[in-house]
Amino acid sequence: MINLKVKSAFIALLILLKGYSQNITKPFETLKKERGILYGLDNRGTHIFQHHTVIYGLYSGISLGKKIRFKIGINGTPFEIGKFVDENGIIKKNRLFFASVGEEFDFYQYKKFGMTTYLQAGIGNNFYRQLNQNGTEVNKGKQLIIPIETGLHFSYDLLTFIKLKTGFGWRFVAPNNSRELSGYYVKLGLSFNHKKFNQTRSDNKTTPR
Repeated sequence: MINLKVKSAFIALLILLKGYSQNITKPFETLKKERGILYGLDNRGTHIFQHHTVIYGLYSGISLGKKIRFKIGINGTPFEIGKFVDENGIIKKNRLFFASVGEEFDFYQYKKFGMTTYLQAGIGNNFYRQLNQNGTEVNKGKQLIIPIETGLHFSYDLLTFIKLKTGFGWRFVAPNNSRELSGYYVKLGLSFNHKKFNQTRSDNKTTPR
């Protein structure tokens, strides 16, 4: 039943995009256009085994034609997350830190509404602690993690320089002993374009009243 609903939603999305195909951006045309520097926060809410939490991120990169963005970043969970309990009752708590490279492509725009594909891959470590049922630490260490995130994001222009952004996706974590860290993510926030803000202020000053 769930698979049928997912397929129906996907078909409906394809029909919608086909109906407005003139608004779909061609990536190779975008690569030829102007470049710019970007930076910001990349926080996303997530679920890691019985624990709703946030992965915090900082990034910098370049934009091509205001449609494609390539980013490098650092990501982590400063506070311990997860609550994995093995057959002996040992609790494992985790702190993730990893570097990442990513790509975003604004492939569809219709008036104020936009859609973006998101792909990010990283490498880092999970610094973990293992506690017994009495809360006493019995072991600690670190494990290699290779997280890969992919998703679909949406935006809406509230003002020329402010966008409402939201999105969702899935995080795959390798190798096998780190697969328990996989899970979905969601995003919700505002994007502020300082360049457009200054331009709007300048236009308002020069426009006679």
